[in-house]
Formats: sequence, structure tokens, C-alpha cells
Amino acid sequence: MTTLASRLQAIRSHRAVNNPFYDAWTSKRFTGEQLRVFAANYGSWVRSFPDSLAALVQATSDIEAKVEYSKTLHSELGYGNPTKAHSVLLDAFLIALAKRLGVEDDVRQALAGSGALPSTQALIDGELRLYGHADRRLAVGAQLALEWQAYTMLRKLYEGARNYAQLWQDEDEFHEDCEYFYAHIGAAEKDHKVESLRGAEKYMSREGDLDHVLAGYDEHLTLIADLWFGIADKAGVYRH
Repeated sequence: MTTLASRLQAIRSHRAVNNPFYDAWTSKRFTGEQLRVFAANYGSWVRSFPDSLAALVQATSDIEAKVEYSKTLHSELGYGNPTKAHSVLLDAFLIALAKRLGVEDDVRQALAGSGALPSTQALIDGELRLYGHADRRLAVGAQLALEWQAYTMLRKLYEGARNYAQLWQDEDEFHEDCEYFYAHIGAAEKDHKVESLRGAEKYMSREGDLDHVLAGYDEHLTLIADLWFGIADKAGVYRH
């Protein structure tokens, strides 16, 4: 019998967090063009995420669940400091790395919104649709999927970032530029997991609710997996 706990524990074997992109990113340095592909697509998703969270907050009627999701949104937007919004921190790291790879202009253009793949746009659109869905069980399941894969995602992205540390002459400066990763690997993502679970529990009081929650969970994880496979294919680190 499938339980929510068993599904959450099994997430580490899902293709959303075990995929060719992570394998390549953590094992070698990317070329400038490969970095541009990554920046264009991951950056687009990160920039869009607060809008999806806002839809989740707006459409959630249960006040306790709404509060939990509001905490996550507040964190995503830098706790009220726009310079600490997660998308701003990500852009800062990617631009700093691009400078050292000699592709700053290309990456800046990518971060401005050009070059997103169909699989990336499908995730952005699907996430917004799920978070604003009239069936709140699908919505809270989707948020569970996001938050329960996020710690592994950020950990692997940081491990890959460390492949470039020697490009920084000052080691402290490298770590300063990695603030995006530290903001997540610290308390934020662990807190978000708890917040997402508390929110979901408000919609799992009746028989059959779990099936709907897991439907949203599975759909969102599939969209996230497709993002990474799409980036890997476009960047040439994965071939069918």
C-alpha cells in the first residue's frame, strides 16, 4: 500500500533527482555554451517560481496552509530584501561564473529570458496550473514534490559549482558568489519541506484524498525531470 511517507522517501530514486544533467554537472566543467543553456532554462524556472507560489497562496483557503505557503514565498523573495531574492542570487552566481568562462554577454542574454526550451516552458506552465488548480489536493501534492526534491537538487547544483572554484583567485569571493546555494542548503529548504508537508496535511483528512495529492506530486516531479533531461540533451551532455 502506497503511503505518503513511503513516496517521499523514494524521491531520491526518481529521475527528477537522478538524471544525466546532474551526472554531467557534478563530474566536469561545462563549456560556455553549455552554461548558457543551463542559465537560460534553470534561470527561467527560478524566476517564475514566486508567481506559482503566489497562485498557491491565493487559491488556498485553509488559513494554516496559507500561512505555511506564505512563509515559503517570503523566503523565496529574500525575506523582503529584493537583493536577496533567490532569482537575484542565482543570476549573480551565473554571471560571476560566466565572466570567468568568457561568456558573460551570452549568459546575461540567456538570463534576460531568451532560449528557454519547450520542456522548460512546460514546467513553468504546468507548475502555475497545478498550484492554482481548483482541486487543492493536486496543488498541495505539486508543492510537496517541489520541496522534497529541492534539497537534493540544490546540493547537487552546489557540488557542480565547486568544479569551478579554482577560477576564482580569492576563495572567499567564490563562496560569496555562491550565496544562492547556501541560502537553500541551510535552513530554507529544510523549513520548506516541513511547511509543504503541513500544508498538504490540511487536505488529507478524508479517504481518497491521498490519491489526489499523489497525482499532483507525480505530475510535478515528471515536469521537473523533463526539464533536466531537456537541458542535458540541448547542452549535449546526454544523447538518446
